[in-house]
Amino acid sequence: VFPAVVYIKCVRESNEMGKKEAQVVGGSGVIVSPDGEVLTNWHVIDKATSVRCLLSDGRHMDAKVLGSDKDTDLAVIRLEHDGQGSLPYADLGRSVDLHEGDFVMAMGAPWGLNRSVSIGIVSCTRRYLDQISEYSLWIQTDAAINPGNSGGPLVNTVGEVIGLNARGMSGFAEGMGFAIPAETIAVLLPQLREHGHV
Repeated sequence: VFPAVVYIKCVRESNEMGKKEAQVVGGSGVIVSPDGEVLTNWHVIDKATSVRCLLSDGRHMDAKVLGSDKDTDLAVIRLEHDGQGSLPYADLGRSVDLHEGDFVMAMGAPWGLNRSVSIGIVSCTRRYLDQISEYSLWIQTDAAINPGNSGGPLVNTVGEVIGLNARGMSGFAEGMGFAIPAETIAVLLPQLREHGHV
């Protein structure tokens, strides 16, 4: 999976205090198809005017947002690939097969540190977070998920993406991170491809 992890840098426009300003935000993503579809979080690409990705082999590519969904915090973008060289990609696994205590790895770019991995266990396979998302359950893990890890893959021990890192609880609640389950992604991804929304 590691070669398929990308660092995402977005430029978004802000009009706070009546002045247009550009803000640069960073996050992570994972390539899930040979034609360069990348899964990431809605909050990573929200209001982005440009999206640029750094691949594991050092290549930089612009990307186009294909679709996003705020309620589940999921988005799919496509790399503007010139056809030179193949793209690594990862396979989605089955999050319904997870059990509490299973080992998992969280990959991404925490605090902008590209190509980082942390390890932990599944703390809860189906966690409901009140007032966060009324439509989905989350995978809870104690693998470190920090700012910048958002959109990176949560991976099982056979190298399958079983979740997408979305929320970390730092400071007051150490060892609590949450990921969008692969089963949710499998339902929403075709809709985002076809319609741009759910």
